[in-house]
Amino acid sequence: MSIKKVTQHPSQNEALIFERSQSGRVGYRLPKLDVEELNLNEIIPAELRRDDDLDGVPEVSEVDVIRHFTRISTWNYSIDLGMYPLGSCTMKYNSRLNEKVARIPGFANLHPLAPEEEAQGALELIYKLQQDLCEITGLAGISLQPAAGAQGEMTGVMLIRAFLDARDGEASKDRRVMLIPDSAHGTNPASAAMSGFTVKTIRSTSEGLTDLDHLRELCAGGDVAGLMLTNPNTVGLFERNIKEICGIIHDAGGLVYMDGANMNALVGVARPGDMGVDVIHLNLHKTFSTPHGGGGPGCGPCCCTLELEPFLPVPRIVKDGENYKL
Repeated sequence: MSIKKVTQHPSQNEALIFERSQSGRVGYRLPKLDVEELNLNEIIPAELRRDDDLDGVPEVSEVDVIRHFTRISTWNYSIDLGMYPLGSCTMKYNSRLNEKVARIPGFANLHPLAPEEEAQGALELIYKLQQDLCEITGLAGISLQPAAGAQGEMTGVMLIRAFLDARDGEASKDRRVMLIPDSAHGTNPASAAMSGFTVKTIRSTSEGLTDLDHLRELCAGGDVAGLMLTNPNTVGLFERNIKEICGIIHDAGGLVYMDGANMNALVGVARPGDMGVDVIHLNLHKTFSTPHGGGGPGCGPCCCTLELEPFLPVPRIVKDGENYKL
């Protein structure tokens, strides 16, 4: 007896749309002409017209097209089919109601170059979002300029560098070490390296928490610019020594960046600013409810302390009397 090797997944044996084409099939039916018929040759110059009769374009019925793309759409892994397999991020289901709200025409269709006086509603909404996020994080400054979580993360690291350059002047070049626990979000080392820092890893204890003795050892050299950590960390544990960790970094002359990937666990319970954190980015598609993937997130807010606020990217929305402006 022989066993035939399966070379293709049985549920994914779907022909290409071109292979489903059959001559003469159409997927549309135009209504009866109710205006004067014109000669196409008189309207469109010959050099702008195709002369190959759309050779190669598949000829398929409407139902064939719908079934084909519906079938292959089920091959995509999505939040509708299962939990997101991203262990370091609290990815979740976002209510469809919030996506409907995000598509309200008055906001979604507002022209980006509309004058401020005609965009007061949108500006007010964004301004209030800024205020709410500052209250949630316990930090005074915020910018909504970063386009996504990863960009918000890098913005936070660049804030630290800009602040140190302004504070220490030429001596800041000697502070180019970014400390990152081995339990931090995996993107943190990349953001630090791209911002010109040398990354040094802090060990975790047997409990899965940041090793304070190793942290103090790494801070002893005087070259530490800051610390990047995720809280709760990527093994799902809240860093209960977070205030002491922040104190060690501040005493060493550095700043503390917190990755907001797991902020779901803290919202309404504790505020990073109260823990001693200097800067944090938020993922609106994780902690809040903007669309995942192609429909979002569109923004990765960066919140910071008052002393870091002057270094935030602009423009930012401010309130001037009863009006809002950039």
